[in-house]
Amino acid sequence: MKKLLFVLVALMMLPVTAQEFKEGVHYEVIAEEGTAKPEIKEFFSFYCIHCYRFEPIAAAMKDAYPKAFEKSHIVSHPTLELMARGFAAAKLFKKEEPISQAFYERIHAQKKQINTEEDLKAIFHVNGVSADKFEKAMKHPLVEKQLNDMDRDMRAYNINATPTFIVNGKYRLKTEGFRDSEDFMADFVKAAGYLMEM
Repeated sequence: MKKLLFVLVALMMLPVTAQEFKEGVHYEVIAEEGTAKPEIKEFFSFYCIHCYRFEPIAAAMKDAYPKAFEKSHIVSHPTLELMARGFAAAKLFKKEEPISQAFYERIHAQKKQINTEEDLKAIFHVNGVSADKFEKAMKHPLVEKQLNDMDRDMRAYNINATPTFIVNGKYRLKTEGFRDSEDFMADFVKAAGYLMEM
């Protein structure tokens, strides 16, 4: 893993020219103005198999741009809202990564649904969070705020598919534009950095 990250960092330090990443091929412009500070948002769902497969890329993105990268779960359905609430609660305990992995494993590897807070509670318990702390976290004002923010951003960027990567609130990375890439992960991560600097 360290070797992979070293390669990614080395690739990202190479000079990037406008010809390398083309509008309409690798990204599209979705707004006239960008955000006040650089950011990369991945809109995802634990129920999305493509998001599950994209986790190594999301991890590489987070490692490359730790201050800019943020994941945002979609909340367009009651089950998805439950998962988003669980994701936000996991962040309160700084257990976002292990609990996210547990969610993905249960849904995609074990082929089991997560339909209730009881299902979530069991996963949190395995990851060292007591039932009492879990129940308080699920109703915490910071969790509510995160849910509202995720819902607002999903609507603002008209998210209708996952995973979707939005850079600076102005650009959407087009995964299909990287099909011919010799190193999809490195190029995708590098493109995000290029767009953040634009």
